Amino acid sequence: MGKKLLFAVDDDPNQRRILSVLLETRGYEVMGFAGGEKCLERLDEYPIAVFLDLMMPGIGGMETLKAIKKNRNDLPIIMVTSVNEAETAVQALKLGAFDYIVKPYDEARLVTTLDNALQKNALLTQVRHLQGELKEQHGLKGFIGRSPVMETVFEKINKVKDNKASVLIQGESGTGKELVARAIHYNGRFAEGCFVDINCGAIPENLQESELFGHKKGAFTGAEESRTGKVEQADGGTLFLDEVGEMSPHLQTKLLRFLQEKTFQRVGENNNITVDTRVIAATNKDLKKAVTKGTFREDLYYRLAVYPIEIPPLRDRKEDIPFLCAHFLKKYEGEFAQKVKSIHPQVMEQFLSYSWPGNVRQLENTVYRAMINSVTDCIDKDSLMDTGGNPETAANETKADNAHKIERIGFDPESVPEKIIPFQEVEKNTLANAIKLTNGNIPQAAEQLGISRSTLYRLVKKYGLR
Repeated sequence: MGKKLLFAVDDDPNQRRILSVLLETRGYEVMGFAGGEKCLERLDEYPIAVFLDLMMPGIGGMETLKAIKKNRNDLPIIMVTSVNEAETAVQALKLGAFDYIVKPYDEARLVTTLDNALQKNALLTQVRHLQGELKEQHGLKGFIGRSPVMETVFEKINKVKDNKASVLIQGESGTGKELVARAIHYNGRFAEGCFVDINCGAIPENLQESELFGHKKGAFTGAEESRTGKVEQADGGTLFLDEVGEMSPHLQTKLLRFLQEKTFQRVGENNNITVDTRVIAATNKDLKKAVTKGTFREDLYYRLAVYPIEIPPLRDRKEDIPFLCAHFLKKYEGEFAQKVKSIHPQVMEQFLSYSWPGNVRQLENTVYRAMINSVTDCIDKDSLMDTGGNPETAANETKADNAHKIERIGFDPESVPEKIIPFQEVEKNTLANAIKLTNGNIPQAAEQLGISRSTLYRLVKKYGLR
């Protein structure tokens, strides 16, 4: 732990001495100054808090406070006052002082005030650190893509991130709509507030209004206590309405009123509540068609789509697939003892030729499952077994198999055993026999079985043959 240095700034040497005695007995190092000038010169000593007398010759306490806050805004300042200076001390609080204590010192009050100041400062430091991590995690650097269509998305995020305009993010499932919403929030001026999300399609219609706007105790059956809604929780931050196309007609009306007036009422209350909440909505539906069909309000659509962002499907940005794959390999490398570092060119060719109806989410899941199957440091075709890596090919093969059935198998009816032997038992016995006949030579056994070495290694591990 670093040094616990405190500054005591007071033109009265007796007061500085009293502070030093009280605080040094509790493990703090105290550095005293007779005026604000010397204190400001020594800020590079990095004290963890400052006790600052309000009335001093030269640079007074208020001027010193302003100067400290200009250079070290995070430094807790505790003002020291006489009884008749309390009103001025309150003004100091408005300028950023943490608290004030009155002479002569009450030891318990002194220690409690210092502890509270240090705890609050530690908490603020932690919050800033977490906010920095969130910004980095959800920043544009976290987006994988060099295609022109994604560059357009990045440009739109940068343009709207500091703006209050409502944003409508549209795109197919799995394209990363929530990632875009979080990037807008954590990189813009609303980042100090909360990012509150609500899935409009996952909430029963009779609970949607309560979930969004909150309710008063007893407002309806089951409302055993008052509850704050998502809109209020997002005050000063961002409300993310996922699957907004699933919102009920009744809630659409309520949301429209909120967007128009920035006020709302909790269910069961008549008081208007005003918030400063930015709204970002997302949908995989064509809302314009929904407006034409009459299932989505036209006026609400235009309120939400002040700034629309269209996320392209993966099939329209295939040049990003190699970069996405590299990202996923890096993302999950710590989960496996066998390090998977690359993807075989044949597999990458397969990835690039596939349409990916599930978009980036499907690609990520495919790479992850292939990493589980892989027995080498490279994802090959054998690693794609049961991953859905190319459902198009699998579907075609299934159709061909169904068309040929028994004719392709060509079995002799006289040689069919009296009972069905489980396939895994047959496979295990065949593998064990091949390993025995080749004296444990895996490459030779794999060659004679007509399968790749990686497949044989995986099956040997599966059946515990070694």
